[in-house]
Amino acid sequence: MSSELEQLKVQHEELRLTKRAIDRETEDTRTKTIEDKRVAEAEIEKLQLDLESLKEETTELIQKNKSLETKVACLKEEHTVKRKKQEEDYDNQRRSKQKLQFQEAKLCTKKVNIEKKCDPVEVHKLQIEELKKEVQFNKNEREEVKKIYETEMNKLDNVVAKLKFQKKTWEKKLQAAREELLKLNANCINIRESSRKERYDKDLLLQRLVLDTKRCQKSIPELEASMTLLENMVKE
Repeated sequence: MSSELEQLKVQHEELRLTKRAIDRETEDTRTKTIEDKRVAEAEIEKLQLDLESLKEETTELIQKNKSLETKVACLKEEHTVKRKKQEEDYDNQRRSKQKLQFQEAKLCTKKVNIEKKCDPVEVHKLQIEELKKEVQFNKNEREEVKKIYETEMNKLDNVVAKLKFQKKTWEKKLQAAREELLKLNANCINIRESSRKERYDKDLLLQRLVLDTKRCQKSIPELEASMTLLENMVKE
């Protein structure tokens, strides 16, 4: 009797330890399922945000590309019109120049023929006076061209400086907006992650309660049946 009882105690302890090990493994698997699910959902959350950002950026770029395509077409049309006008102006100016050059050449020829009939000294004096006038005209023209150059370059330099300042300002605004976007995205991810963790931690407890409840629901009838058997054994 004593030997059989000892064997039964050993068997009972082995079964109890086996049950405990199985319960621990079940609990570990259940906890791992929740934790791994949380990690996977966090990754899905980040990928969804990245995908939304890519979609938004792609949509914006497509719209910009369409606008640029329209702008390119307008620029080509504008260039064609201006080029045509430029060609017309060039042809008109060329014809006018050719006429004046022809007239000038005729006058030069007549002048040379007349100069041959005059006193060479007086002719040279006259030529010198004419050259002085031409030199003065060229000087004035040179100063006018320099003044025009300086005026135009000052205008362009002012435009360049203004655009550089605006570009730098907008680069700062763009960088600030990008940093704010990253900050908001990170905040969104952190809030969702903390909320998800809080819910999962509670869900872990809830599932533990559900599992314990099911075990109680299972063990109570078993205990009642076992007690009935024990009571009958006592009566016998």
